[in-house]
Amino acid sequence: MKLGISSLGNIMENAFKNKFPNISSMLYHSTEECFKFAEKNGIDVVEIVVDPQDMFIGEMKQAYLDLFKSYSMVKQVHGPFIDINLCSHNKGISQASIDAYFETAQFCQELKAKILTIHPGLANFLLESLRDYNRIQLAKAINSILDMTKNLDISICLENMPKNTHIMLNQDNIEENLKSINRKDLFLTYDTSHFYTNNGDVDLLWERYHKIIKNVHLVENFTTESDTHPSLGSGKVNFKGILETIRNYQYKGALIIELSSNEGLENSIDYIHKLL
Repeated sequence: MKLGISSLGNIMENAFKNKFPNISSMLYHSTEECFKFAEKNGIDVVEIVVDPQDMFIGEMKQAYLDLFKSYSMVKQVHGPFIDINLCSHNKGISQASIDAYFETAQFCQELKAKILTIHPGLANFLLESLRDYNRIQLAKAINSILDMTKNLDISICLENMPKNTHIMLNQDNIEENLKSINRKDLFLTYDTSHFYTNNGDVDLLWERYHKIIKNVHLVENFTTESDTHPSLGSGKVNFKGILETIRNYQYKGALIIELSSNEGLENSIDYIHKLL
């Protein structure tokens, strides 16, 4: 296992400062900050949040390519998730989300990033009866993405979601969705906080899917009602038990610390190092 960090905390902090002329500039600065911290602190992997994906279109594209090439650690990408909804009952929104992920996957190829994490979106929050349609639409969308990216050297990892999204929830709901998708070239990103909000059985999840879990987000939580990303060790997620389960299945991928702020990043890194 390799310990990594996400650029999400840098993005959140810089967005609140509101000192950058545009989103692309803020995202570039946040990405650079994340790389610098990782290099200084001996972090093995950096997961860059790409949202929106137009951050690497036009003049910014070469700047990002140069930035990625200037740091030697392993890089992976978290695709866009704000305004993205692969499982939407609105086919136009689903198709736009497919296009956004395909564009991101192509950029991953140029960056030589081997892992791309994607979100399924939000199932219908008003009418439970429509969620079967959301599941079917997600399957169509994922199949389209996998077909479009089959010639790229990249693993597409679908992330499990918190309970208020109504899709890709606990181990049983994940199983239902994966059966609908029915692909052997789809992998999973396991998010500890998202799974916690669904009272998921970590041992069952890993028993069923350890062969296809290629990425892990280490995220803390205090309650099943929210997903606030505080410092690791400050909440109720059982990281000791989770890491024991992961070790039992000889997981070789990245463990990405994902916080909403970098204020607790060093403490979070120390906390995980003590458990590894």
